[in-house]
Amino acid sequence: MNPTIHGPAARQALALGLVASAWLILSASSHAAETSLPAAATAPPEPDLVHLAQADAVPVESPVSYSSDQADRGQKRYVKDCLECHGKNLKGGINGGALLRGVNFEQKFANGAPASGLFLFMSTLMPPNSPGRYSPHVYAELMAYILKRNGFQAGAPLPSDLDALDYLIVEK
Repeated sequence: MNPTIHGPAARQALALGLVASAWLILSASSHAAETSLPAAATAPPEPDLVHLAQADAVPVESPVSYSSDQADRGQKRYVKDCLECHGKNLKGGINGGALLRGVNFEQKFANGAPASGLFLFMSTLMPPNSPGRYSPHVYAELMAYILKRNGFQAGAPLPSDLDALDYLIVEK
């Protein structure tokens, strides 16, 4: 017997559960990687292995940024589609949307986590009446506006690719 998901609320609950599970798994695996290095990691690499390691090098993590143009476009979309739930100041609107600014936001998303977490949350669960309805480009613009309102600095454009967002860290 296969379980069946009926209705938008059930689909949203399932999506939120999947995102939360992925977040916990990623958090646990990154913590485990930080606390337990294999013994070979402490030994100096052999000369032949250095070239192989450099060929497979992982991109370096860097602070999240966005372009001013992205944030401006994101503000227009926010006013049009998000303001009613999240409020003019991103601190809650008449429909009781989550706070997108201040301590609560920073504890959830701006604590040194990869930018992909916030992007994935937004792109799979927002807006509640039609999750995922925008293109990744539009979600990046909305995220840029939220970052701007939270005091993050403009700079390089915010990518709309999850793999690239994994290497951007949301931390002041």
